[in-house]
Amino acid sequence: MSFLKSCIVLLLISLFTVACSKSISSNEAAEEGYVVYGNGGVLNYELFAQFLDKVNKSESAIVKFAKYTDEGDPIFHTLEFDDDSKDFTYTYDSRDDEFGKKEKVTTKCRTLSKDKNGTFGFIGCENDEVGKRFNAKEQIQ
Repeated sequence: MSFLKSCIVLLLISLFTVACSKSISSNEAAEEGYVVYGNGGVLNYELFAQFLDKVNKSESAIVKFAKYTDEGDPIFHTLEFDDDSKDFTYTYDSRDDEFGKKEKVTTKCRTLSKDKNGTFGFIGCENDEVGKRFNAKEQIQ
């Protein structure tokens, strides 16, 4: 009987843990339209390529990233380009990162550039500390 009770308790704990987890998996994030960087590689990179294409045409655009920590927690990045101001609005959201700061911060940036290694990042942000949190490695398709 004690073994049965132990199994029931473990089952309840497992169900509670899964039910309380508010983070989305990398596959769920990909299905919801995020560009996903995780341990399994990159998913939906074409969404970032489409965003860059619109920016190059001076069209308003939005792209969302979900980057996963080694522990599997998502950190969300949202990039918005405004065709009127030609500025980027960048939002960093680590509230689902169990071991992180749990913050959501936004800054405006002038330029999204690509370095010689093919990594995209922001230059000229109102809050450079926040702006430096975004980077995305170019994927050759």
